[in-house]
Amino acid sequence: MESDQMSFITCAAWVPKGIAKSKPDKIGVTPEELARIIHETRGNLKELDDEENEEESSDEENEEEMEGEDEDCDEKEQGDDKENQEIEDDEEEIEDEEFEEEEVEKEAPETEPMVEEATMAEVPEKKEGLSKSQKRRKKKNKKKELKKKQEEDEEEQELDDILNLDNYDKEEDTISQKLTMSNIAVFANNDDDPHLTVKDADNKDSDDEDETIMSSDNLVAVGHVDGDAAILEIYVYNADETSFYVHHDILLPAIPLCMEWMNYDPGDEYLRPGNMLAIGSMAPVVDVWDLDIADSLEPAFSLGKKGSKKKKIAGVGHKDAVLSLAWNTHAEHVLASGSVDQTVILWDMEHGTVAQHLKYFKEKVQSIKWHPKEAHTLLAGACDNKVRMLDCRSNDTFQAWKVDGEVESVLWDKQSQNTHNFLVSTDAGTVYGFDGRKDKPLWTLDAHHKSCTALSMSPTCPGCLVTASMDETVKVWDVASDKPALIEELKMNLGSIQCLSACPDWPFVFCMGGDNKENNFKVWDIRNSLKVRTQFCPRMGMPTDEDMETEVATKALSNVHLEDDDSVQVVSGKIPPAAAAAAPTNFKPKVKKFHKKKGGHLSKKKRW
Repeated sequence: MESDQMSFITCAAWVPKGIAKSKPDKIGVTPEELARIIHETRGNLKELDDEENEEESSDEENEEEMEGEDEDCDEKEQGDDKENQEIEDDEEEIEDEEFEEEEVEKEAPETEPMVEEATMAEVPEKKEGLSKSQKRRKKKNKKKELKKKQEEDEEEQELDDILNLDNYDKEEDTISQKLTMSNIAVFANNDDDPHLTVKDADNKDSDDEDETIMSSDNLVAVGHVDGDAAILEIYVYNADETSFYVHHDILLPAIPLCMEWMNYDPGDEYLRPGNMLAIGSMAPVVDVWDLDIADSLEPAFSLGKKGSKKKKIAGVGHKDAVLSLAWNTHAEHVLASGSVDQTVILWDMEHGTVAQHLKYFKEKVQSIKWHPKEAHTLLAGACDNKVRMLDCRSNDTFQAWKVDGEVESVLWDKQSQNTHNFLVSTDAGTVYGFDGRKDKPLWTLDAHHKSCTALSMSPTCPGCLVTASMDETVKVWDVASDKPALIEELKMNLGSIQCLSACPDWPFVFCMGGDNKENNFKVWDIRNSLKVRTQFCPRMGMPTDEDMETEVATKALSNVHLEDDDSVQVVSGKIPPAAAAAAPTNFKPKVKKFHKKKGGHLSKKKRW
């Protein structure tokens, strides 16, 4: 029976090889720290409940005010009509009385009128009683109370029958005999426990191998929504061994919408490169997690602060959900964030403060990217059908281009000889190629018939573009020239694809996630396609190897290792030994490696 529980991937980010610790830290939490975290969590939940209650009460008050105004208007109209009618009746009565007085005066004799003493009858006091509606309500409430009490009695009786409490005292002696020290003793080493058939030594090697992150491993951080839970899953991917599995996961406080890996850790006193992940979510705060800690209960630090109307606390940073993040590799203490509140904020992570707040957008900002070579240039796409290139040295300098729909994704073409080239995708399924120095696009593609949600380019192969869409397809394009060409199109069976990201260490490896709850995440080596190999491998000096789609491909795919999570698949495109032998002797794949920078980060900051 299929579960109705939703399960989908919202975002993903790669960690370069050689960055993560071989064995992530497992930090124990003291009772004081745990109490603090629980207290803060309860406070946050209470604030959310209070805000929801305030919104509901304000809505109800508005509705009551509207109804009251309508009633007042009706009563006023009715009152005016009634008043007019009363005036008319009074006038008629006055006329009748005058007429009667005249008649009486004519008929009455000229004698003194008799004066009769009026006696006042005692008026009994009116007893205050319940109205019919109040009586009905009281009777209804009484019935509910009786029914509730009856249900509680039945549940209590069922519980007594299950637990057999009548015979509890009789069984006490038997239980005490079983709970002897020899039976409940805990052994320091599981190998010494006679009741365990599987010893520690049997699983030690395999567990250590899975927990250890090798220098040839990439990590993939994945934002996963599973039912009511928001989870950060950390996968280990090894292209040489074609292995892929979840190393550890972290429960997140809010649904993740975007993420950005960075090696800047402002908390390190020795200024060493870190392994940090910034996450934007439905909350207006950016949380930054340390990926070298396996069992984190809270982020390493947060940027921004949510305001509270009830406590009269002013917020810092964004006022709504964070949709996009971009880390500046040239000014490493700077992180940019785009939000539903129609602004972009540049954060100074060293001090945890807002460096700049850019407010000239007219709709929510969905995608941002820093220029690969210019520290002050930021590309931003918004839902106002415009993409902007910002000069962050001032608050109001930018250039804008109009497109045919809401901007879904923006991307710099790092492999192009022209450093001003960038790409844009929209919710109409269109992809544009722009030169930042020109007013009109270089080319336009009707790439998909639904929203083109993500763009990604090979980190080292020129012109290799991959697009993903809500139409459930992934397409590979050659955009090296002014006339882009479609090379491959595949339906990945992931549902509507929400995210796409290229591996920084391998030219043809991409990961993608969708909303198919049975199968929502894949890592794909696009060299599985003969068309892709024929088009792009010669540019990298790699052999085409046309036999890979037949027996050799089957043999390569048989080496894929899947762990317990059936929703994850790995598609490998490893070049077989026979093909490697056929390659030129001087063949060296041009794979860009990530090198840790020397001398720390703060000394290399660039001031604008």
